[in-house]
Amino acid sequence: MRLDDTICAISSAVGPAARMVVRLSGPLAPQLARGLGADLPGHGRALRAPLNLDGLEFPGWVYQFIAPRSYTGQDLIELHIPGNPLLARRLLDRLARDGARSAEPGEFTARAYFNGKLDLAQAEGVAAAIAAQNAQQLHAARRLMAGELSRRLAAPMNQLAQLLALVEADIDFSDQDVQLLPALHARQHLRNLQDQLRALVHNSARIEKLSHEPTIVLAGRPNAGKSTLANALAAQTRSIVSPVAGTTRDALSVQVKLHRGIVRVIDMPGIEAPASDESTPIQIQRQMQRQAQRMIDEADVVVLVRDVADARASLDLPRAADAVVYSKCDLASQLPADGLCISAHTGTNMPELRDKLDRLAFGNDTGGAALAMAARHLNAIEQARAALDRAAARLEQNHLDLLAADLREALDALGQVLGAVTPDDILGRIFATFCIGK
Repeated sequence: MRLDDTICAISSAVGPAARMVVRLSGPLAPQLARGLGADLPGHGRALRAPLNLDGLEFPGWVYQFIAPRSYTGQDLIELHIPGNPLLARRLLDRLARDGARSAEPGEFTARAYFNGKLDLAQAEGVAAAIAAQNAQQLHAARRLMAGELSRRLAAPMNQLAQLLALVEADIDFSDQDVQLLPALHARQHLRNLQDQLRALVHNSARIEKLSHEPTIVLAGRPNAGKSTLANALAAQTRSIVSPVAGTTRDALSVQVKLHRGIVRVIDMPGIEAPASDESTPIQIQRQMQRQAQRMIDEADVVVLVRDVADARASLDLPRAADAVVYSKCDLASQLPADGLCISAHTGTNMPELRDKLDRLAFGNDTGGAALAMAARHLNAIEQARAALDRAAARLEQNHLDLLAADLREALDALGQVLGAVTPDDILGRIFATFCIGK
């Protein structure tokens, strides 16, 4: 990637007026905007101006962000134009002829990283925010993008760098009767660092897990009302509904929008085959049951659906149900004491069911999602913790050279999350902290 190139990209239509946004970043950005007849408004400002594209004049808004106070750290121009794909394509072709090139995927954020506007964790937060599919994912991604992981790692990295500086200073002055780091203090520092990293991992969630679309399986006997319930949750007729038991032969899935995100609801065939069903060979019935059991095992949430008029004992599922729902409560003379009684036809208790499914799929709403960390972050922190364990053993053996190497390895591992820590950082800490010349 050449940072001295000028790149351009287009985003989809935005706003009530359906405008498209063409972004330019790089040294030629202001010149290319002027080539379209645009007057530049100054940093952080917008100017409404007619743009001229090879004789075709159209209205537009021009936004200017001057380096280094821009997202990418370079001169950045945004052209907000009418939401016409053909116009946008012609504009991109013109910019390419004038010296710009199409941006590679993620190149705007990559430039922000290379120009020191973002660290690696924040850049990953941008990608996570783009891929977010519910409020929990978006909140966790925004915390990562806002530098929450960077702030939480700042304290242990600073303490680790200080500890390494002390150890290296002790090595440098080993021929003199000077001890800058007593062993007792070093042990306390190492224990404190381990506790901080352990708490950070414990209180975080995986980005990969947050981006997972929760699966909710509706399980129950034939004709328990599962298909009707699935249709009601999805607000569309996806499953065939019939009073004849065993109508659903294959698992059907629908996307359902809940309060905090989208889930996939799977309408399973009845767990027990109808006794009078002689049209389906026994081998196929067994395959259907095996498929149903496998889907239940793999589901994030299992909802047992029971006909409110069914007095038989509850089904023995491969795993315990997360919720029990009684269907057709509009036809019942007496409501059960356990479970939630709903009617997909009348809408009785359907809002309560949606709330319950939202809690089961996305957890209790505590006002904030966990800090999101990717597998790369967790692996780096685990490497740092392993190096700290080795450092504690070196300390007991009084091997300062090996202790310094382990501390350096731990610091480098944490540096992989945000960016490299250079030897100059350690040298600077030595001279800033100690009066070496005295």
